[in-house]
Amino acid sequence: MLEIGPGKGALTRPLSERVSKVFAVEKDDRLAARLKQEFAGTNVAILHADILEYPFERLPCGVKIVGNLPYNIATPIIEKVLAFRRKFTAFYMTVQWEYGSRMAAGPHSKEYGSLSCFVQYYADVKKLFKIPPAAFMPPPKVQSCFLRLDMKERPPLPAGSEEWLFKVIRTCFNQRRKMVQNSLSSLLPKKEIDVILQGLHIDSRLRAEDISLEDYVRLADRARQG
Repeated sequence: MLEIGPGKGALTRPLSERVSKVFAVEKDDRLAARLKQEFAGTNVAILHADILEYPFERLPCGVKIVGNLPYNIATPIIEKVLAFRRKFTAFYMTVQWEYGSRMAAGPHSKEYGSLSCFVQYYADVKKLFKIPPAAFMPPPKVQSCFLRLDMKERPPLPAGSEEWLFKVIRTCFNQRRKMVQNSLSSLLPKKEIDVILQGLHIDSRLRAEDISLEDYVRLADRARQG
């Protein structure tokens, strides 16, 4: 198990009793020193580092991750984990309820966006339960949730170019009030967009939140072919 930000070790202790090895990454100098002393000689390895800078290639394969993600760096952490997804099987995280809803959202909802598509392309997302503010000290002003990402071995419908796929998705959601026909006009001529949409049986009047991830993959691949 890889633990992000063990703090004072409240979760580290029970984890160490249930798994063969815990890699606990702690950035704070004082907390890291305290944890190293407390867990010396145990199955817990305290890694004094910033999680965004720690080289994941050093970890063994088949690792599960757990962490209470700070809102301001939640996305970079998730992006890094997904970039190294073949190292991991699952990612358990505490995030703000709204952020978790965005990751888990499907088409035809206001929460559905480029984050939803990005995460769901690489992982299955499940919100496990809500956490009230009173569970934290001091209590935050927002609800939180405990959420799980199960890494996919490969996307059900792999894109020809993932970089191009996410560029298409971001372009559409950056102008989510526009019809997809107009949103994509910054990438392709409108006449070409019309031909592609018709060939895929996608209504050109749809907006970004009405298109499934699978249709975005088909759309991006067809647009890339020209």
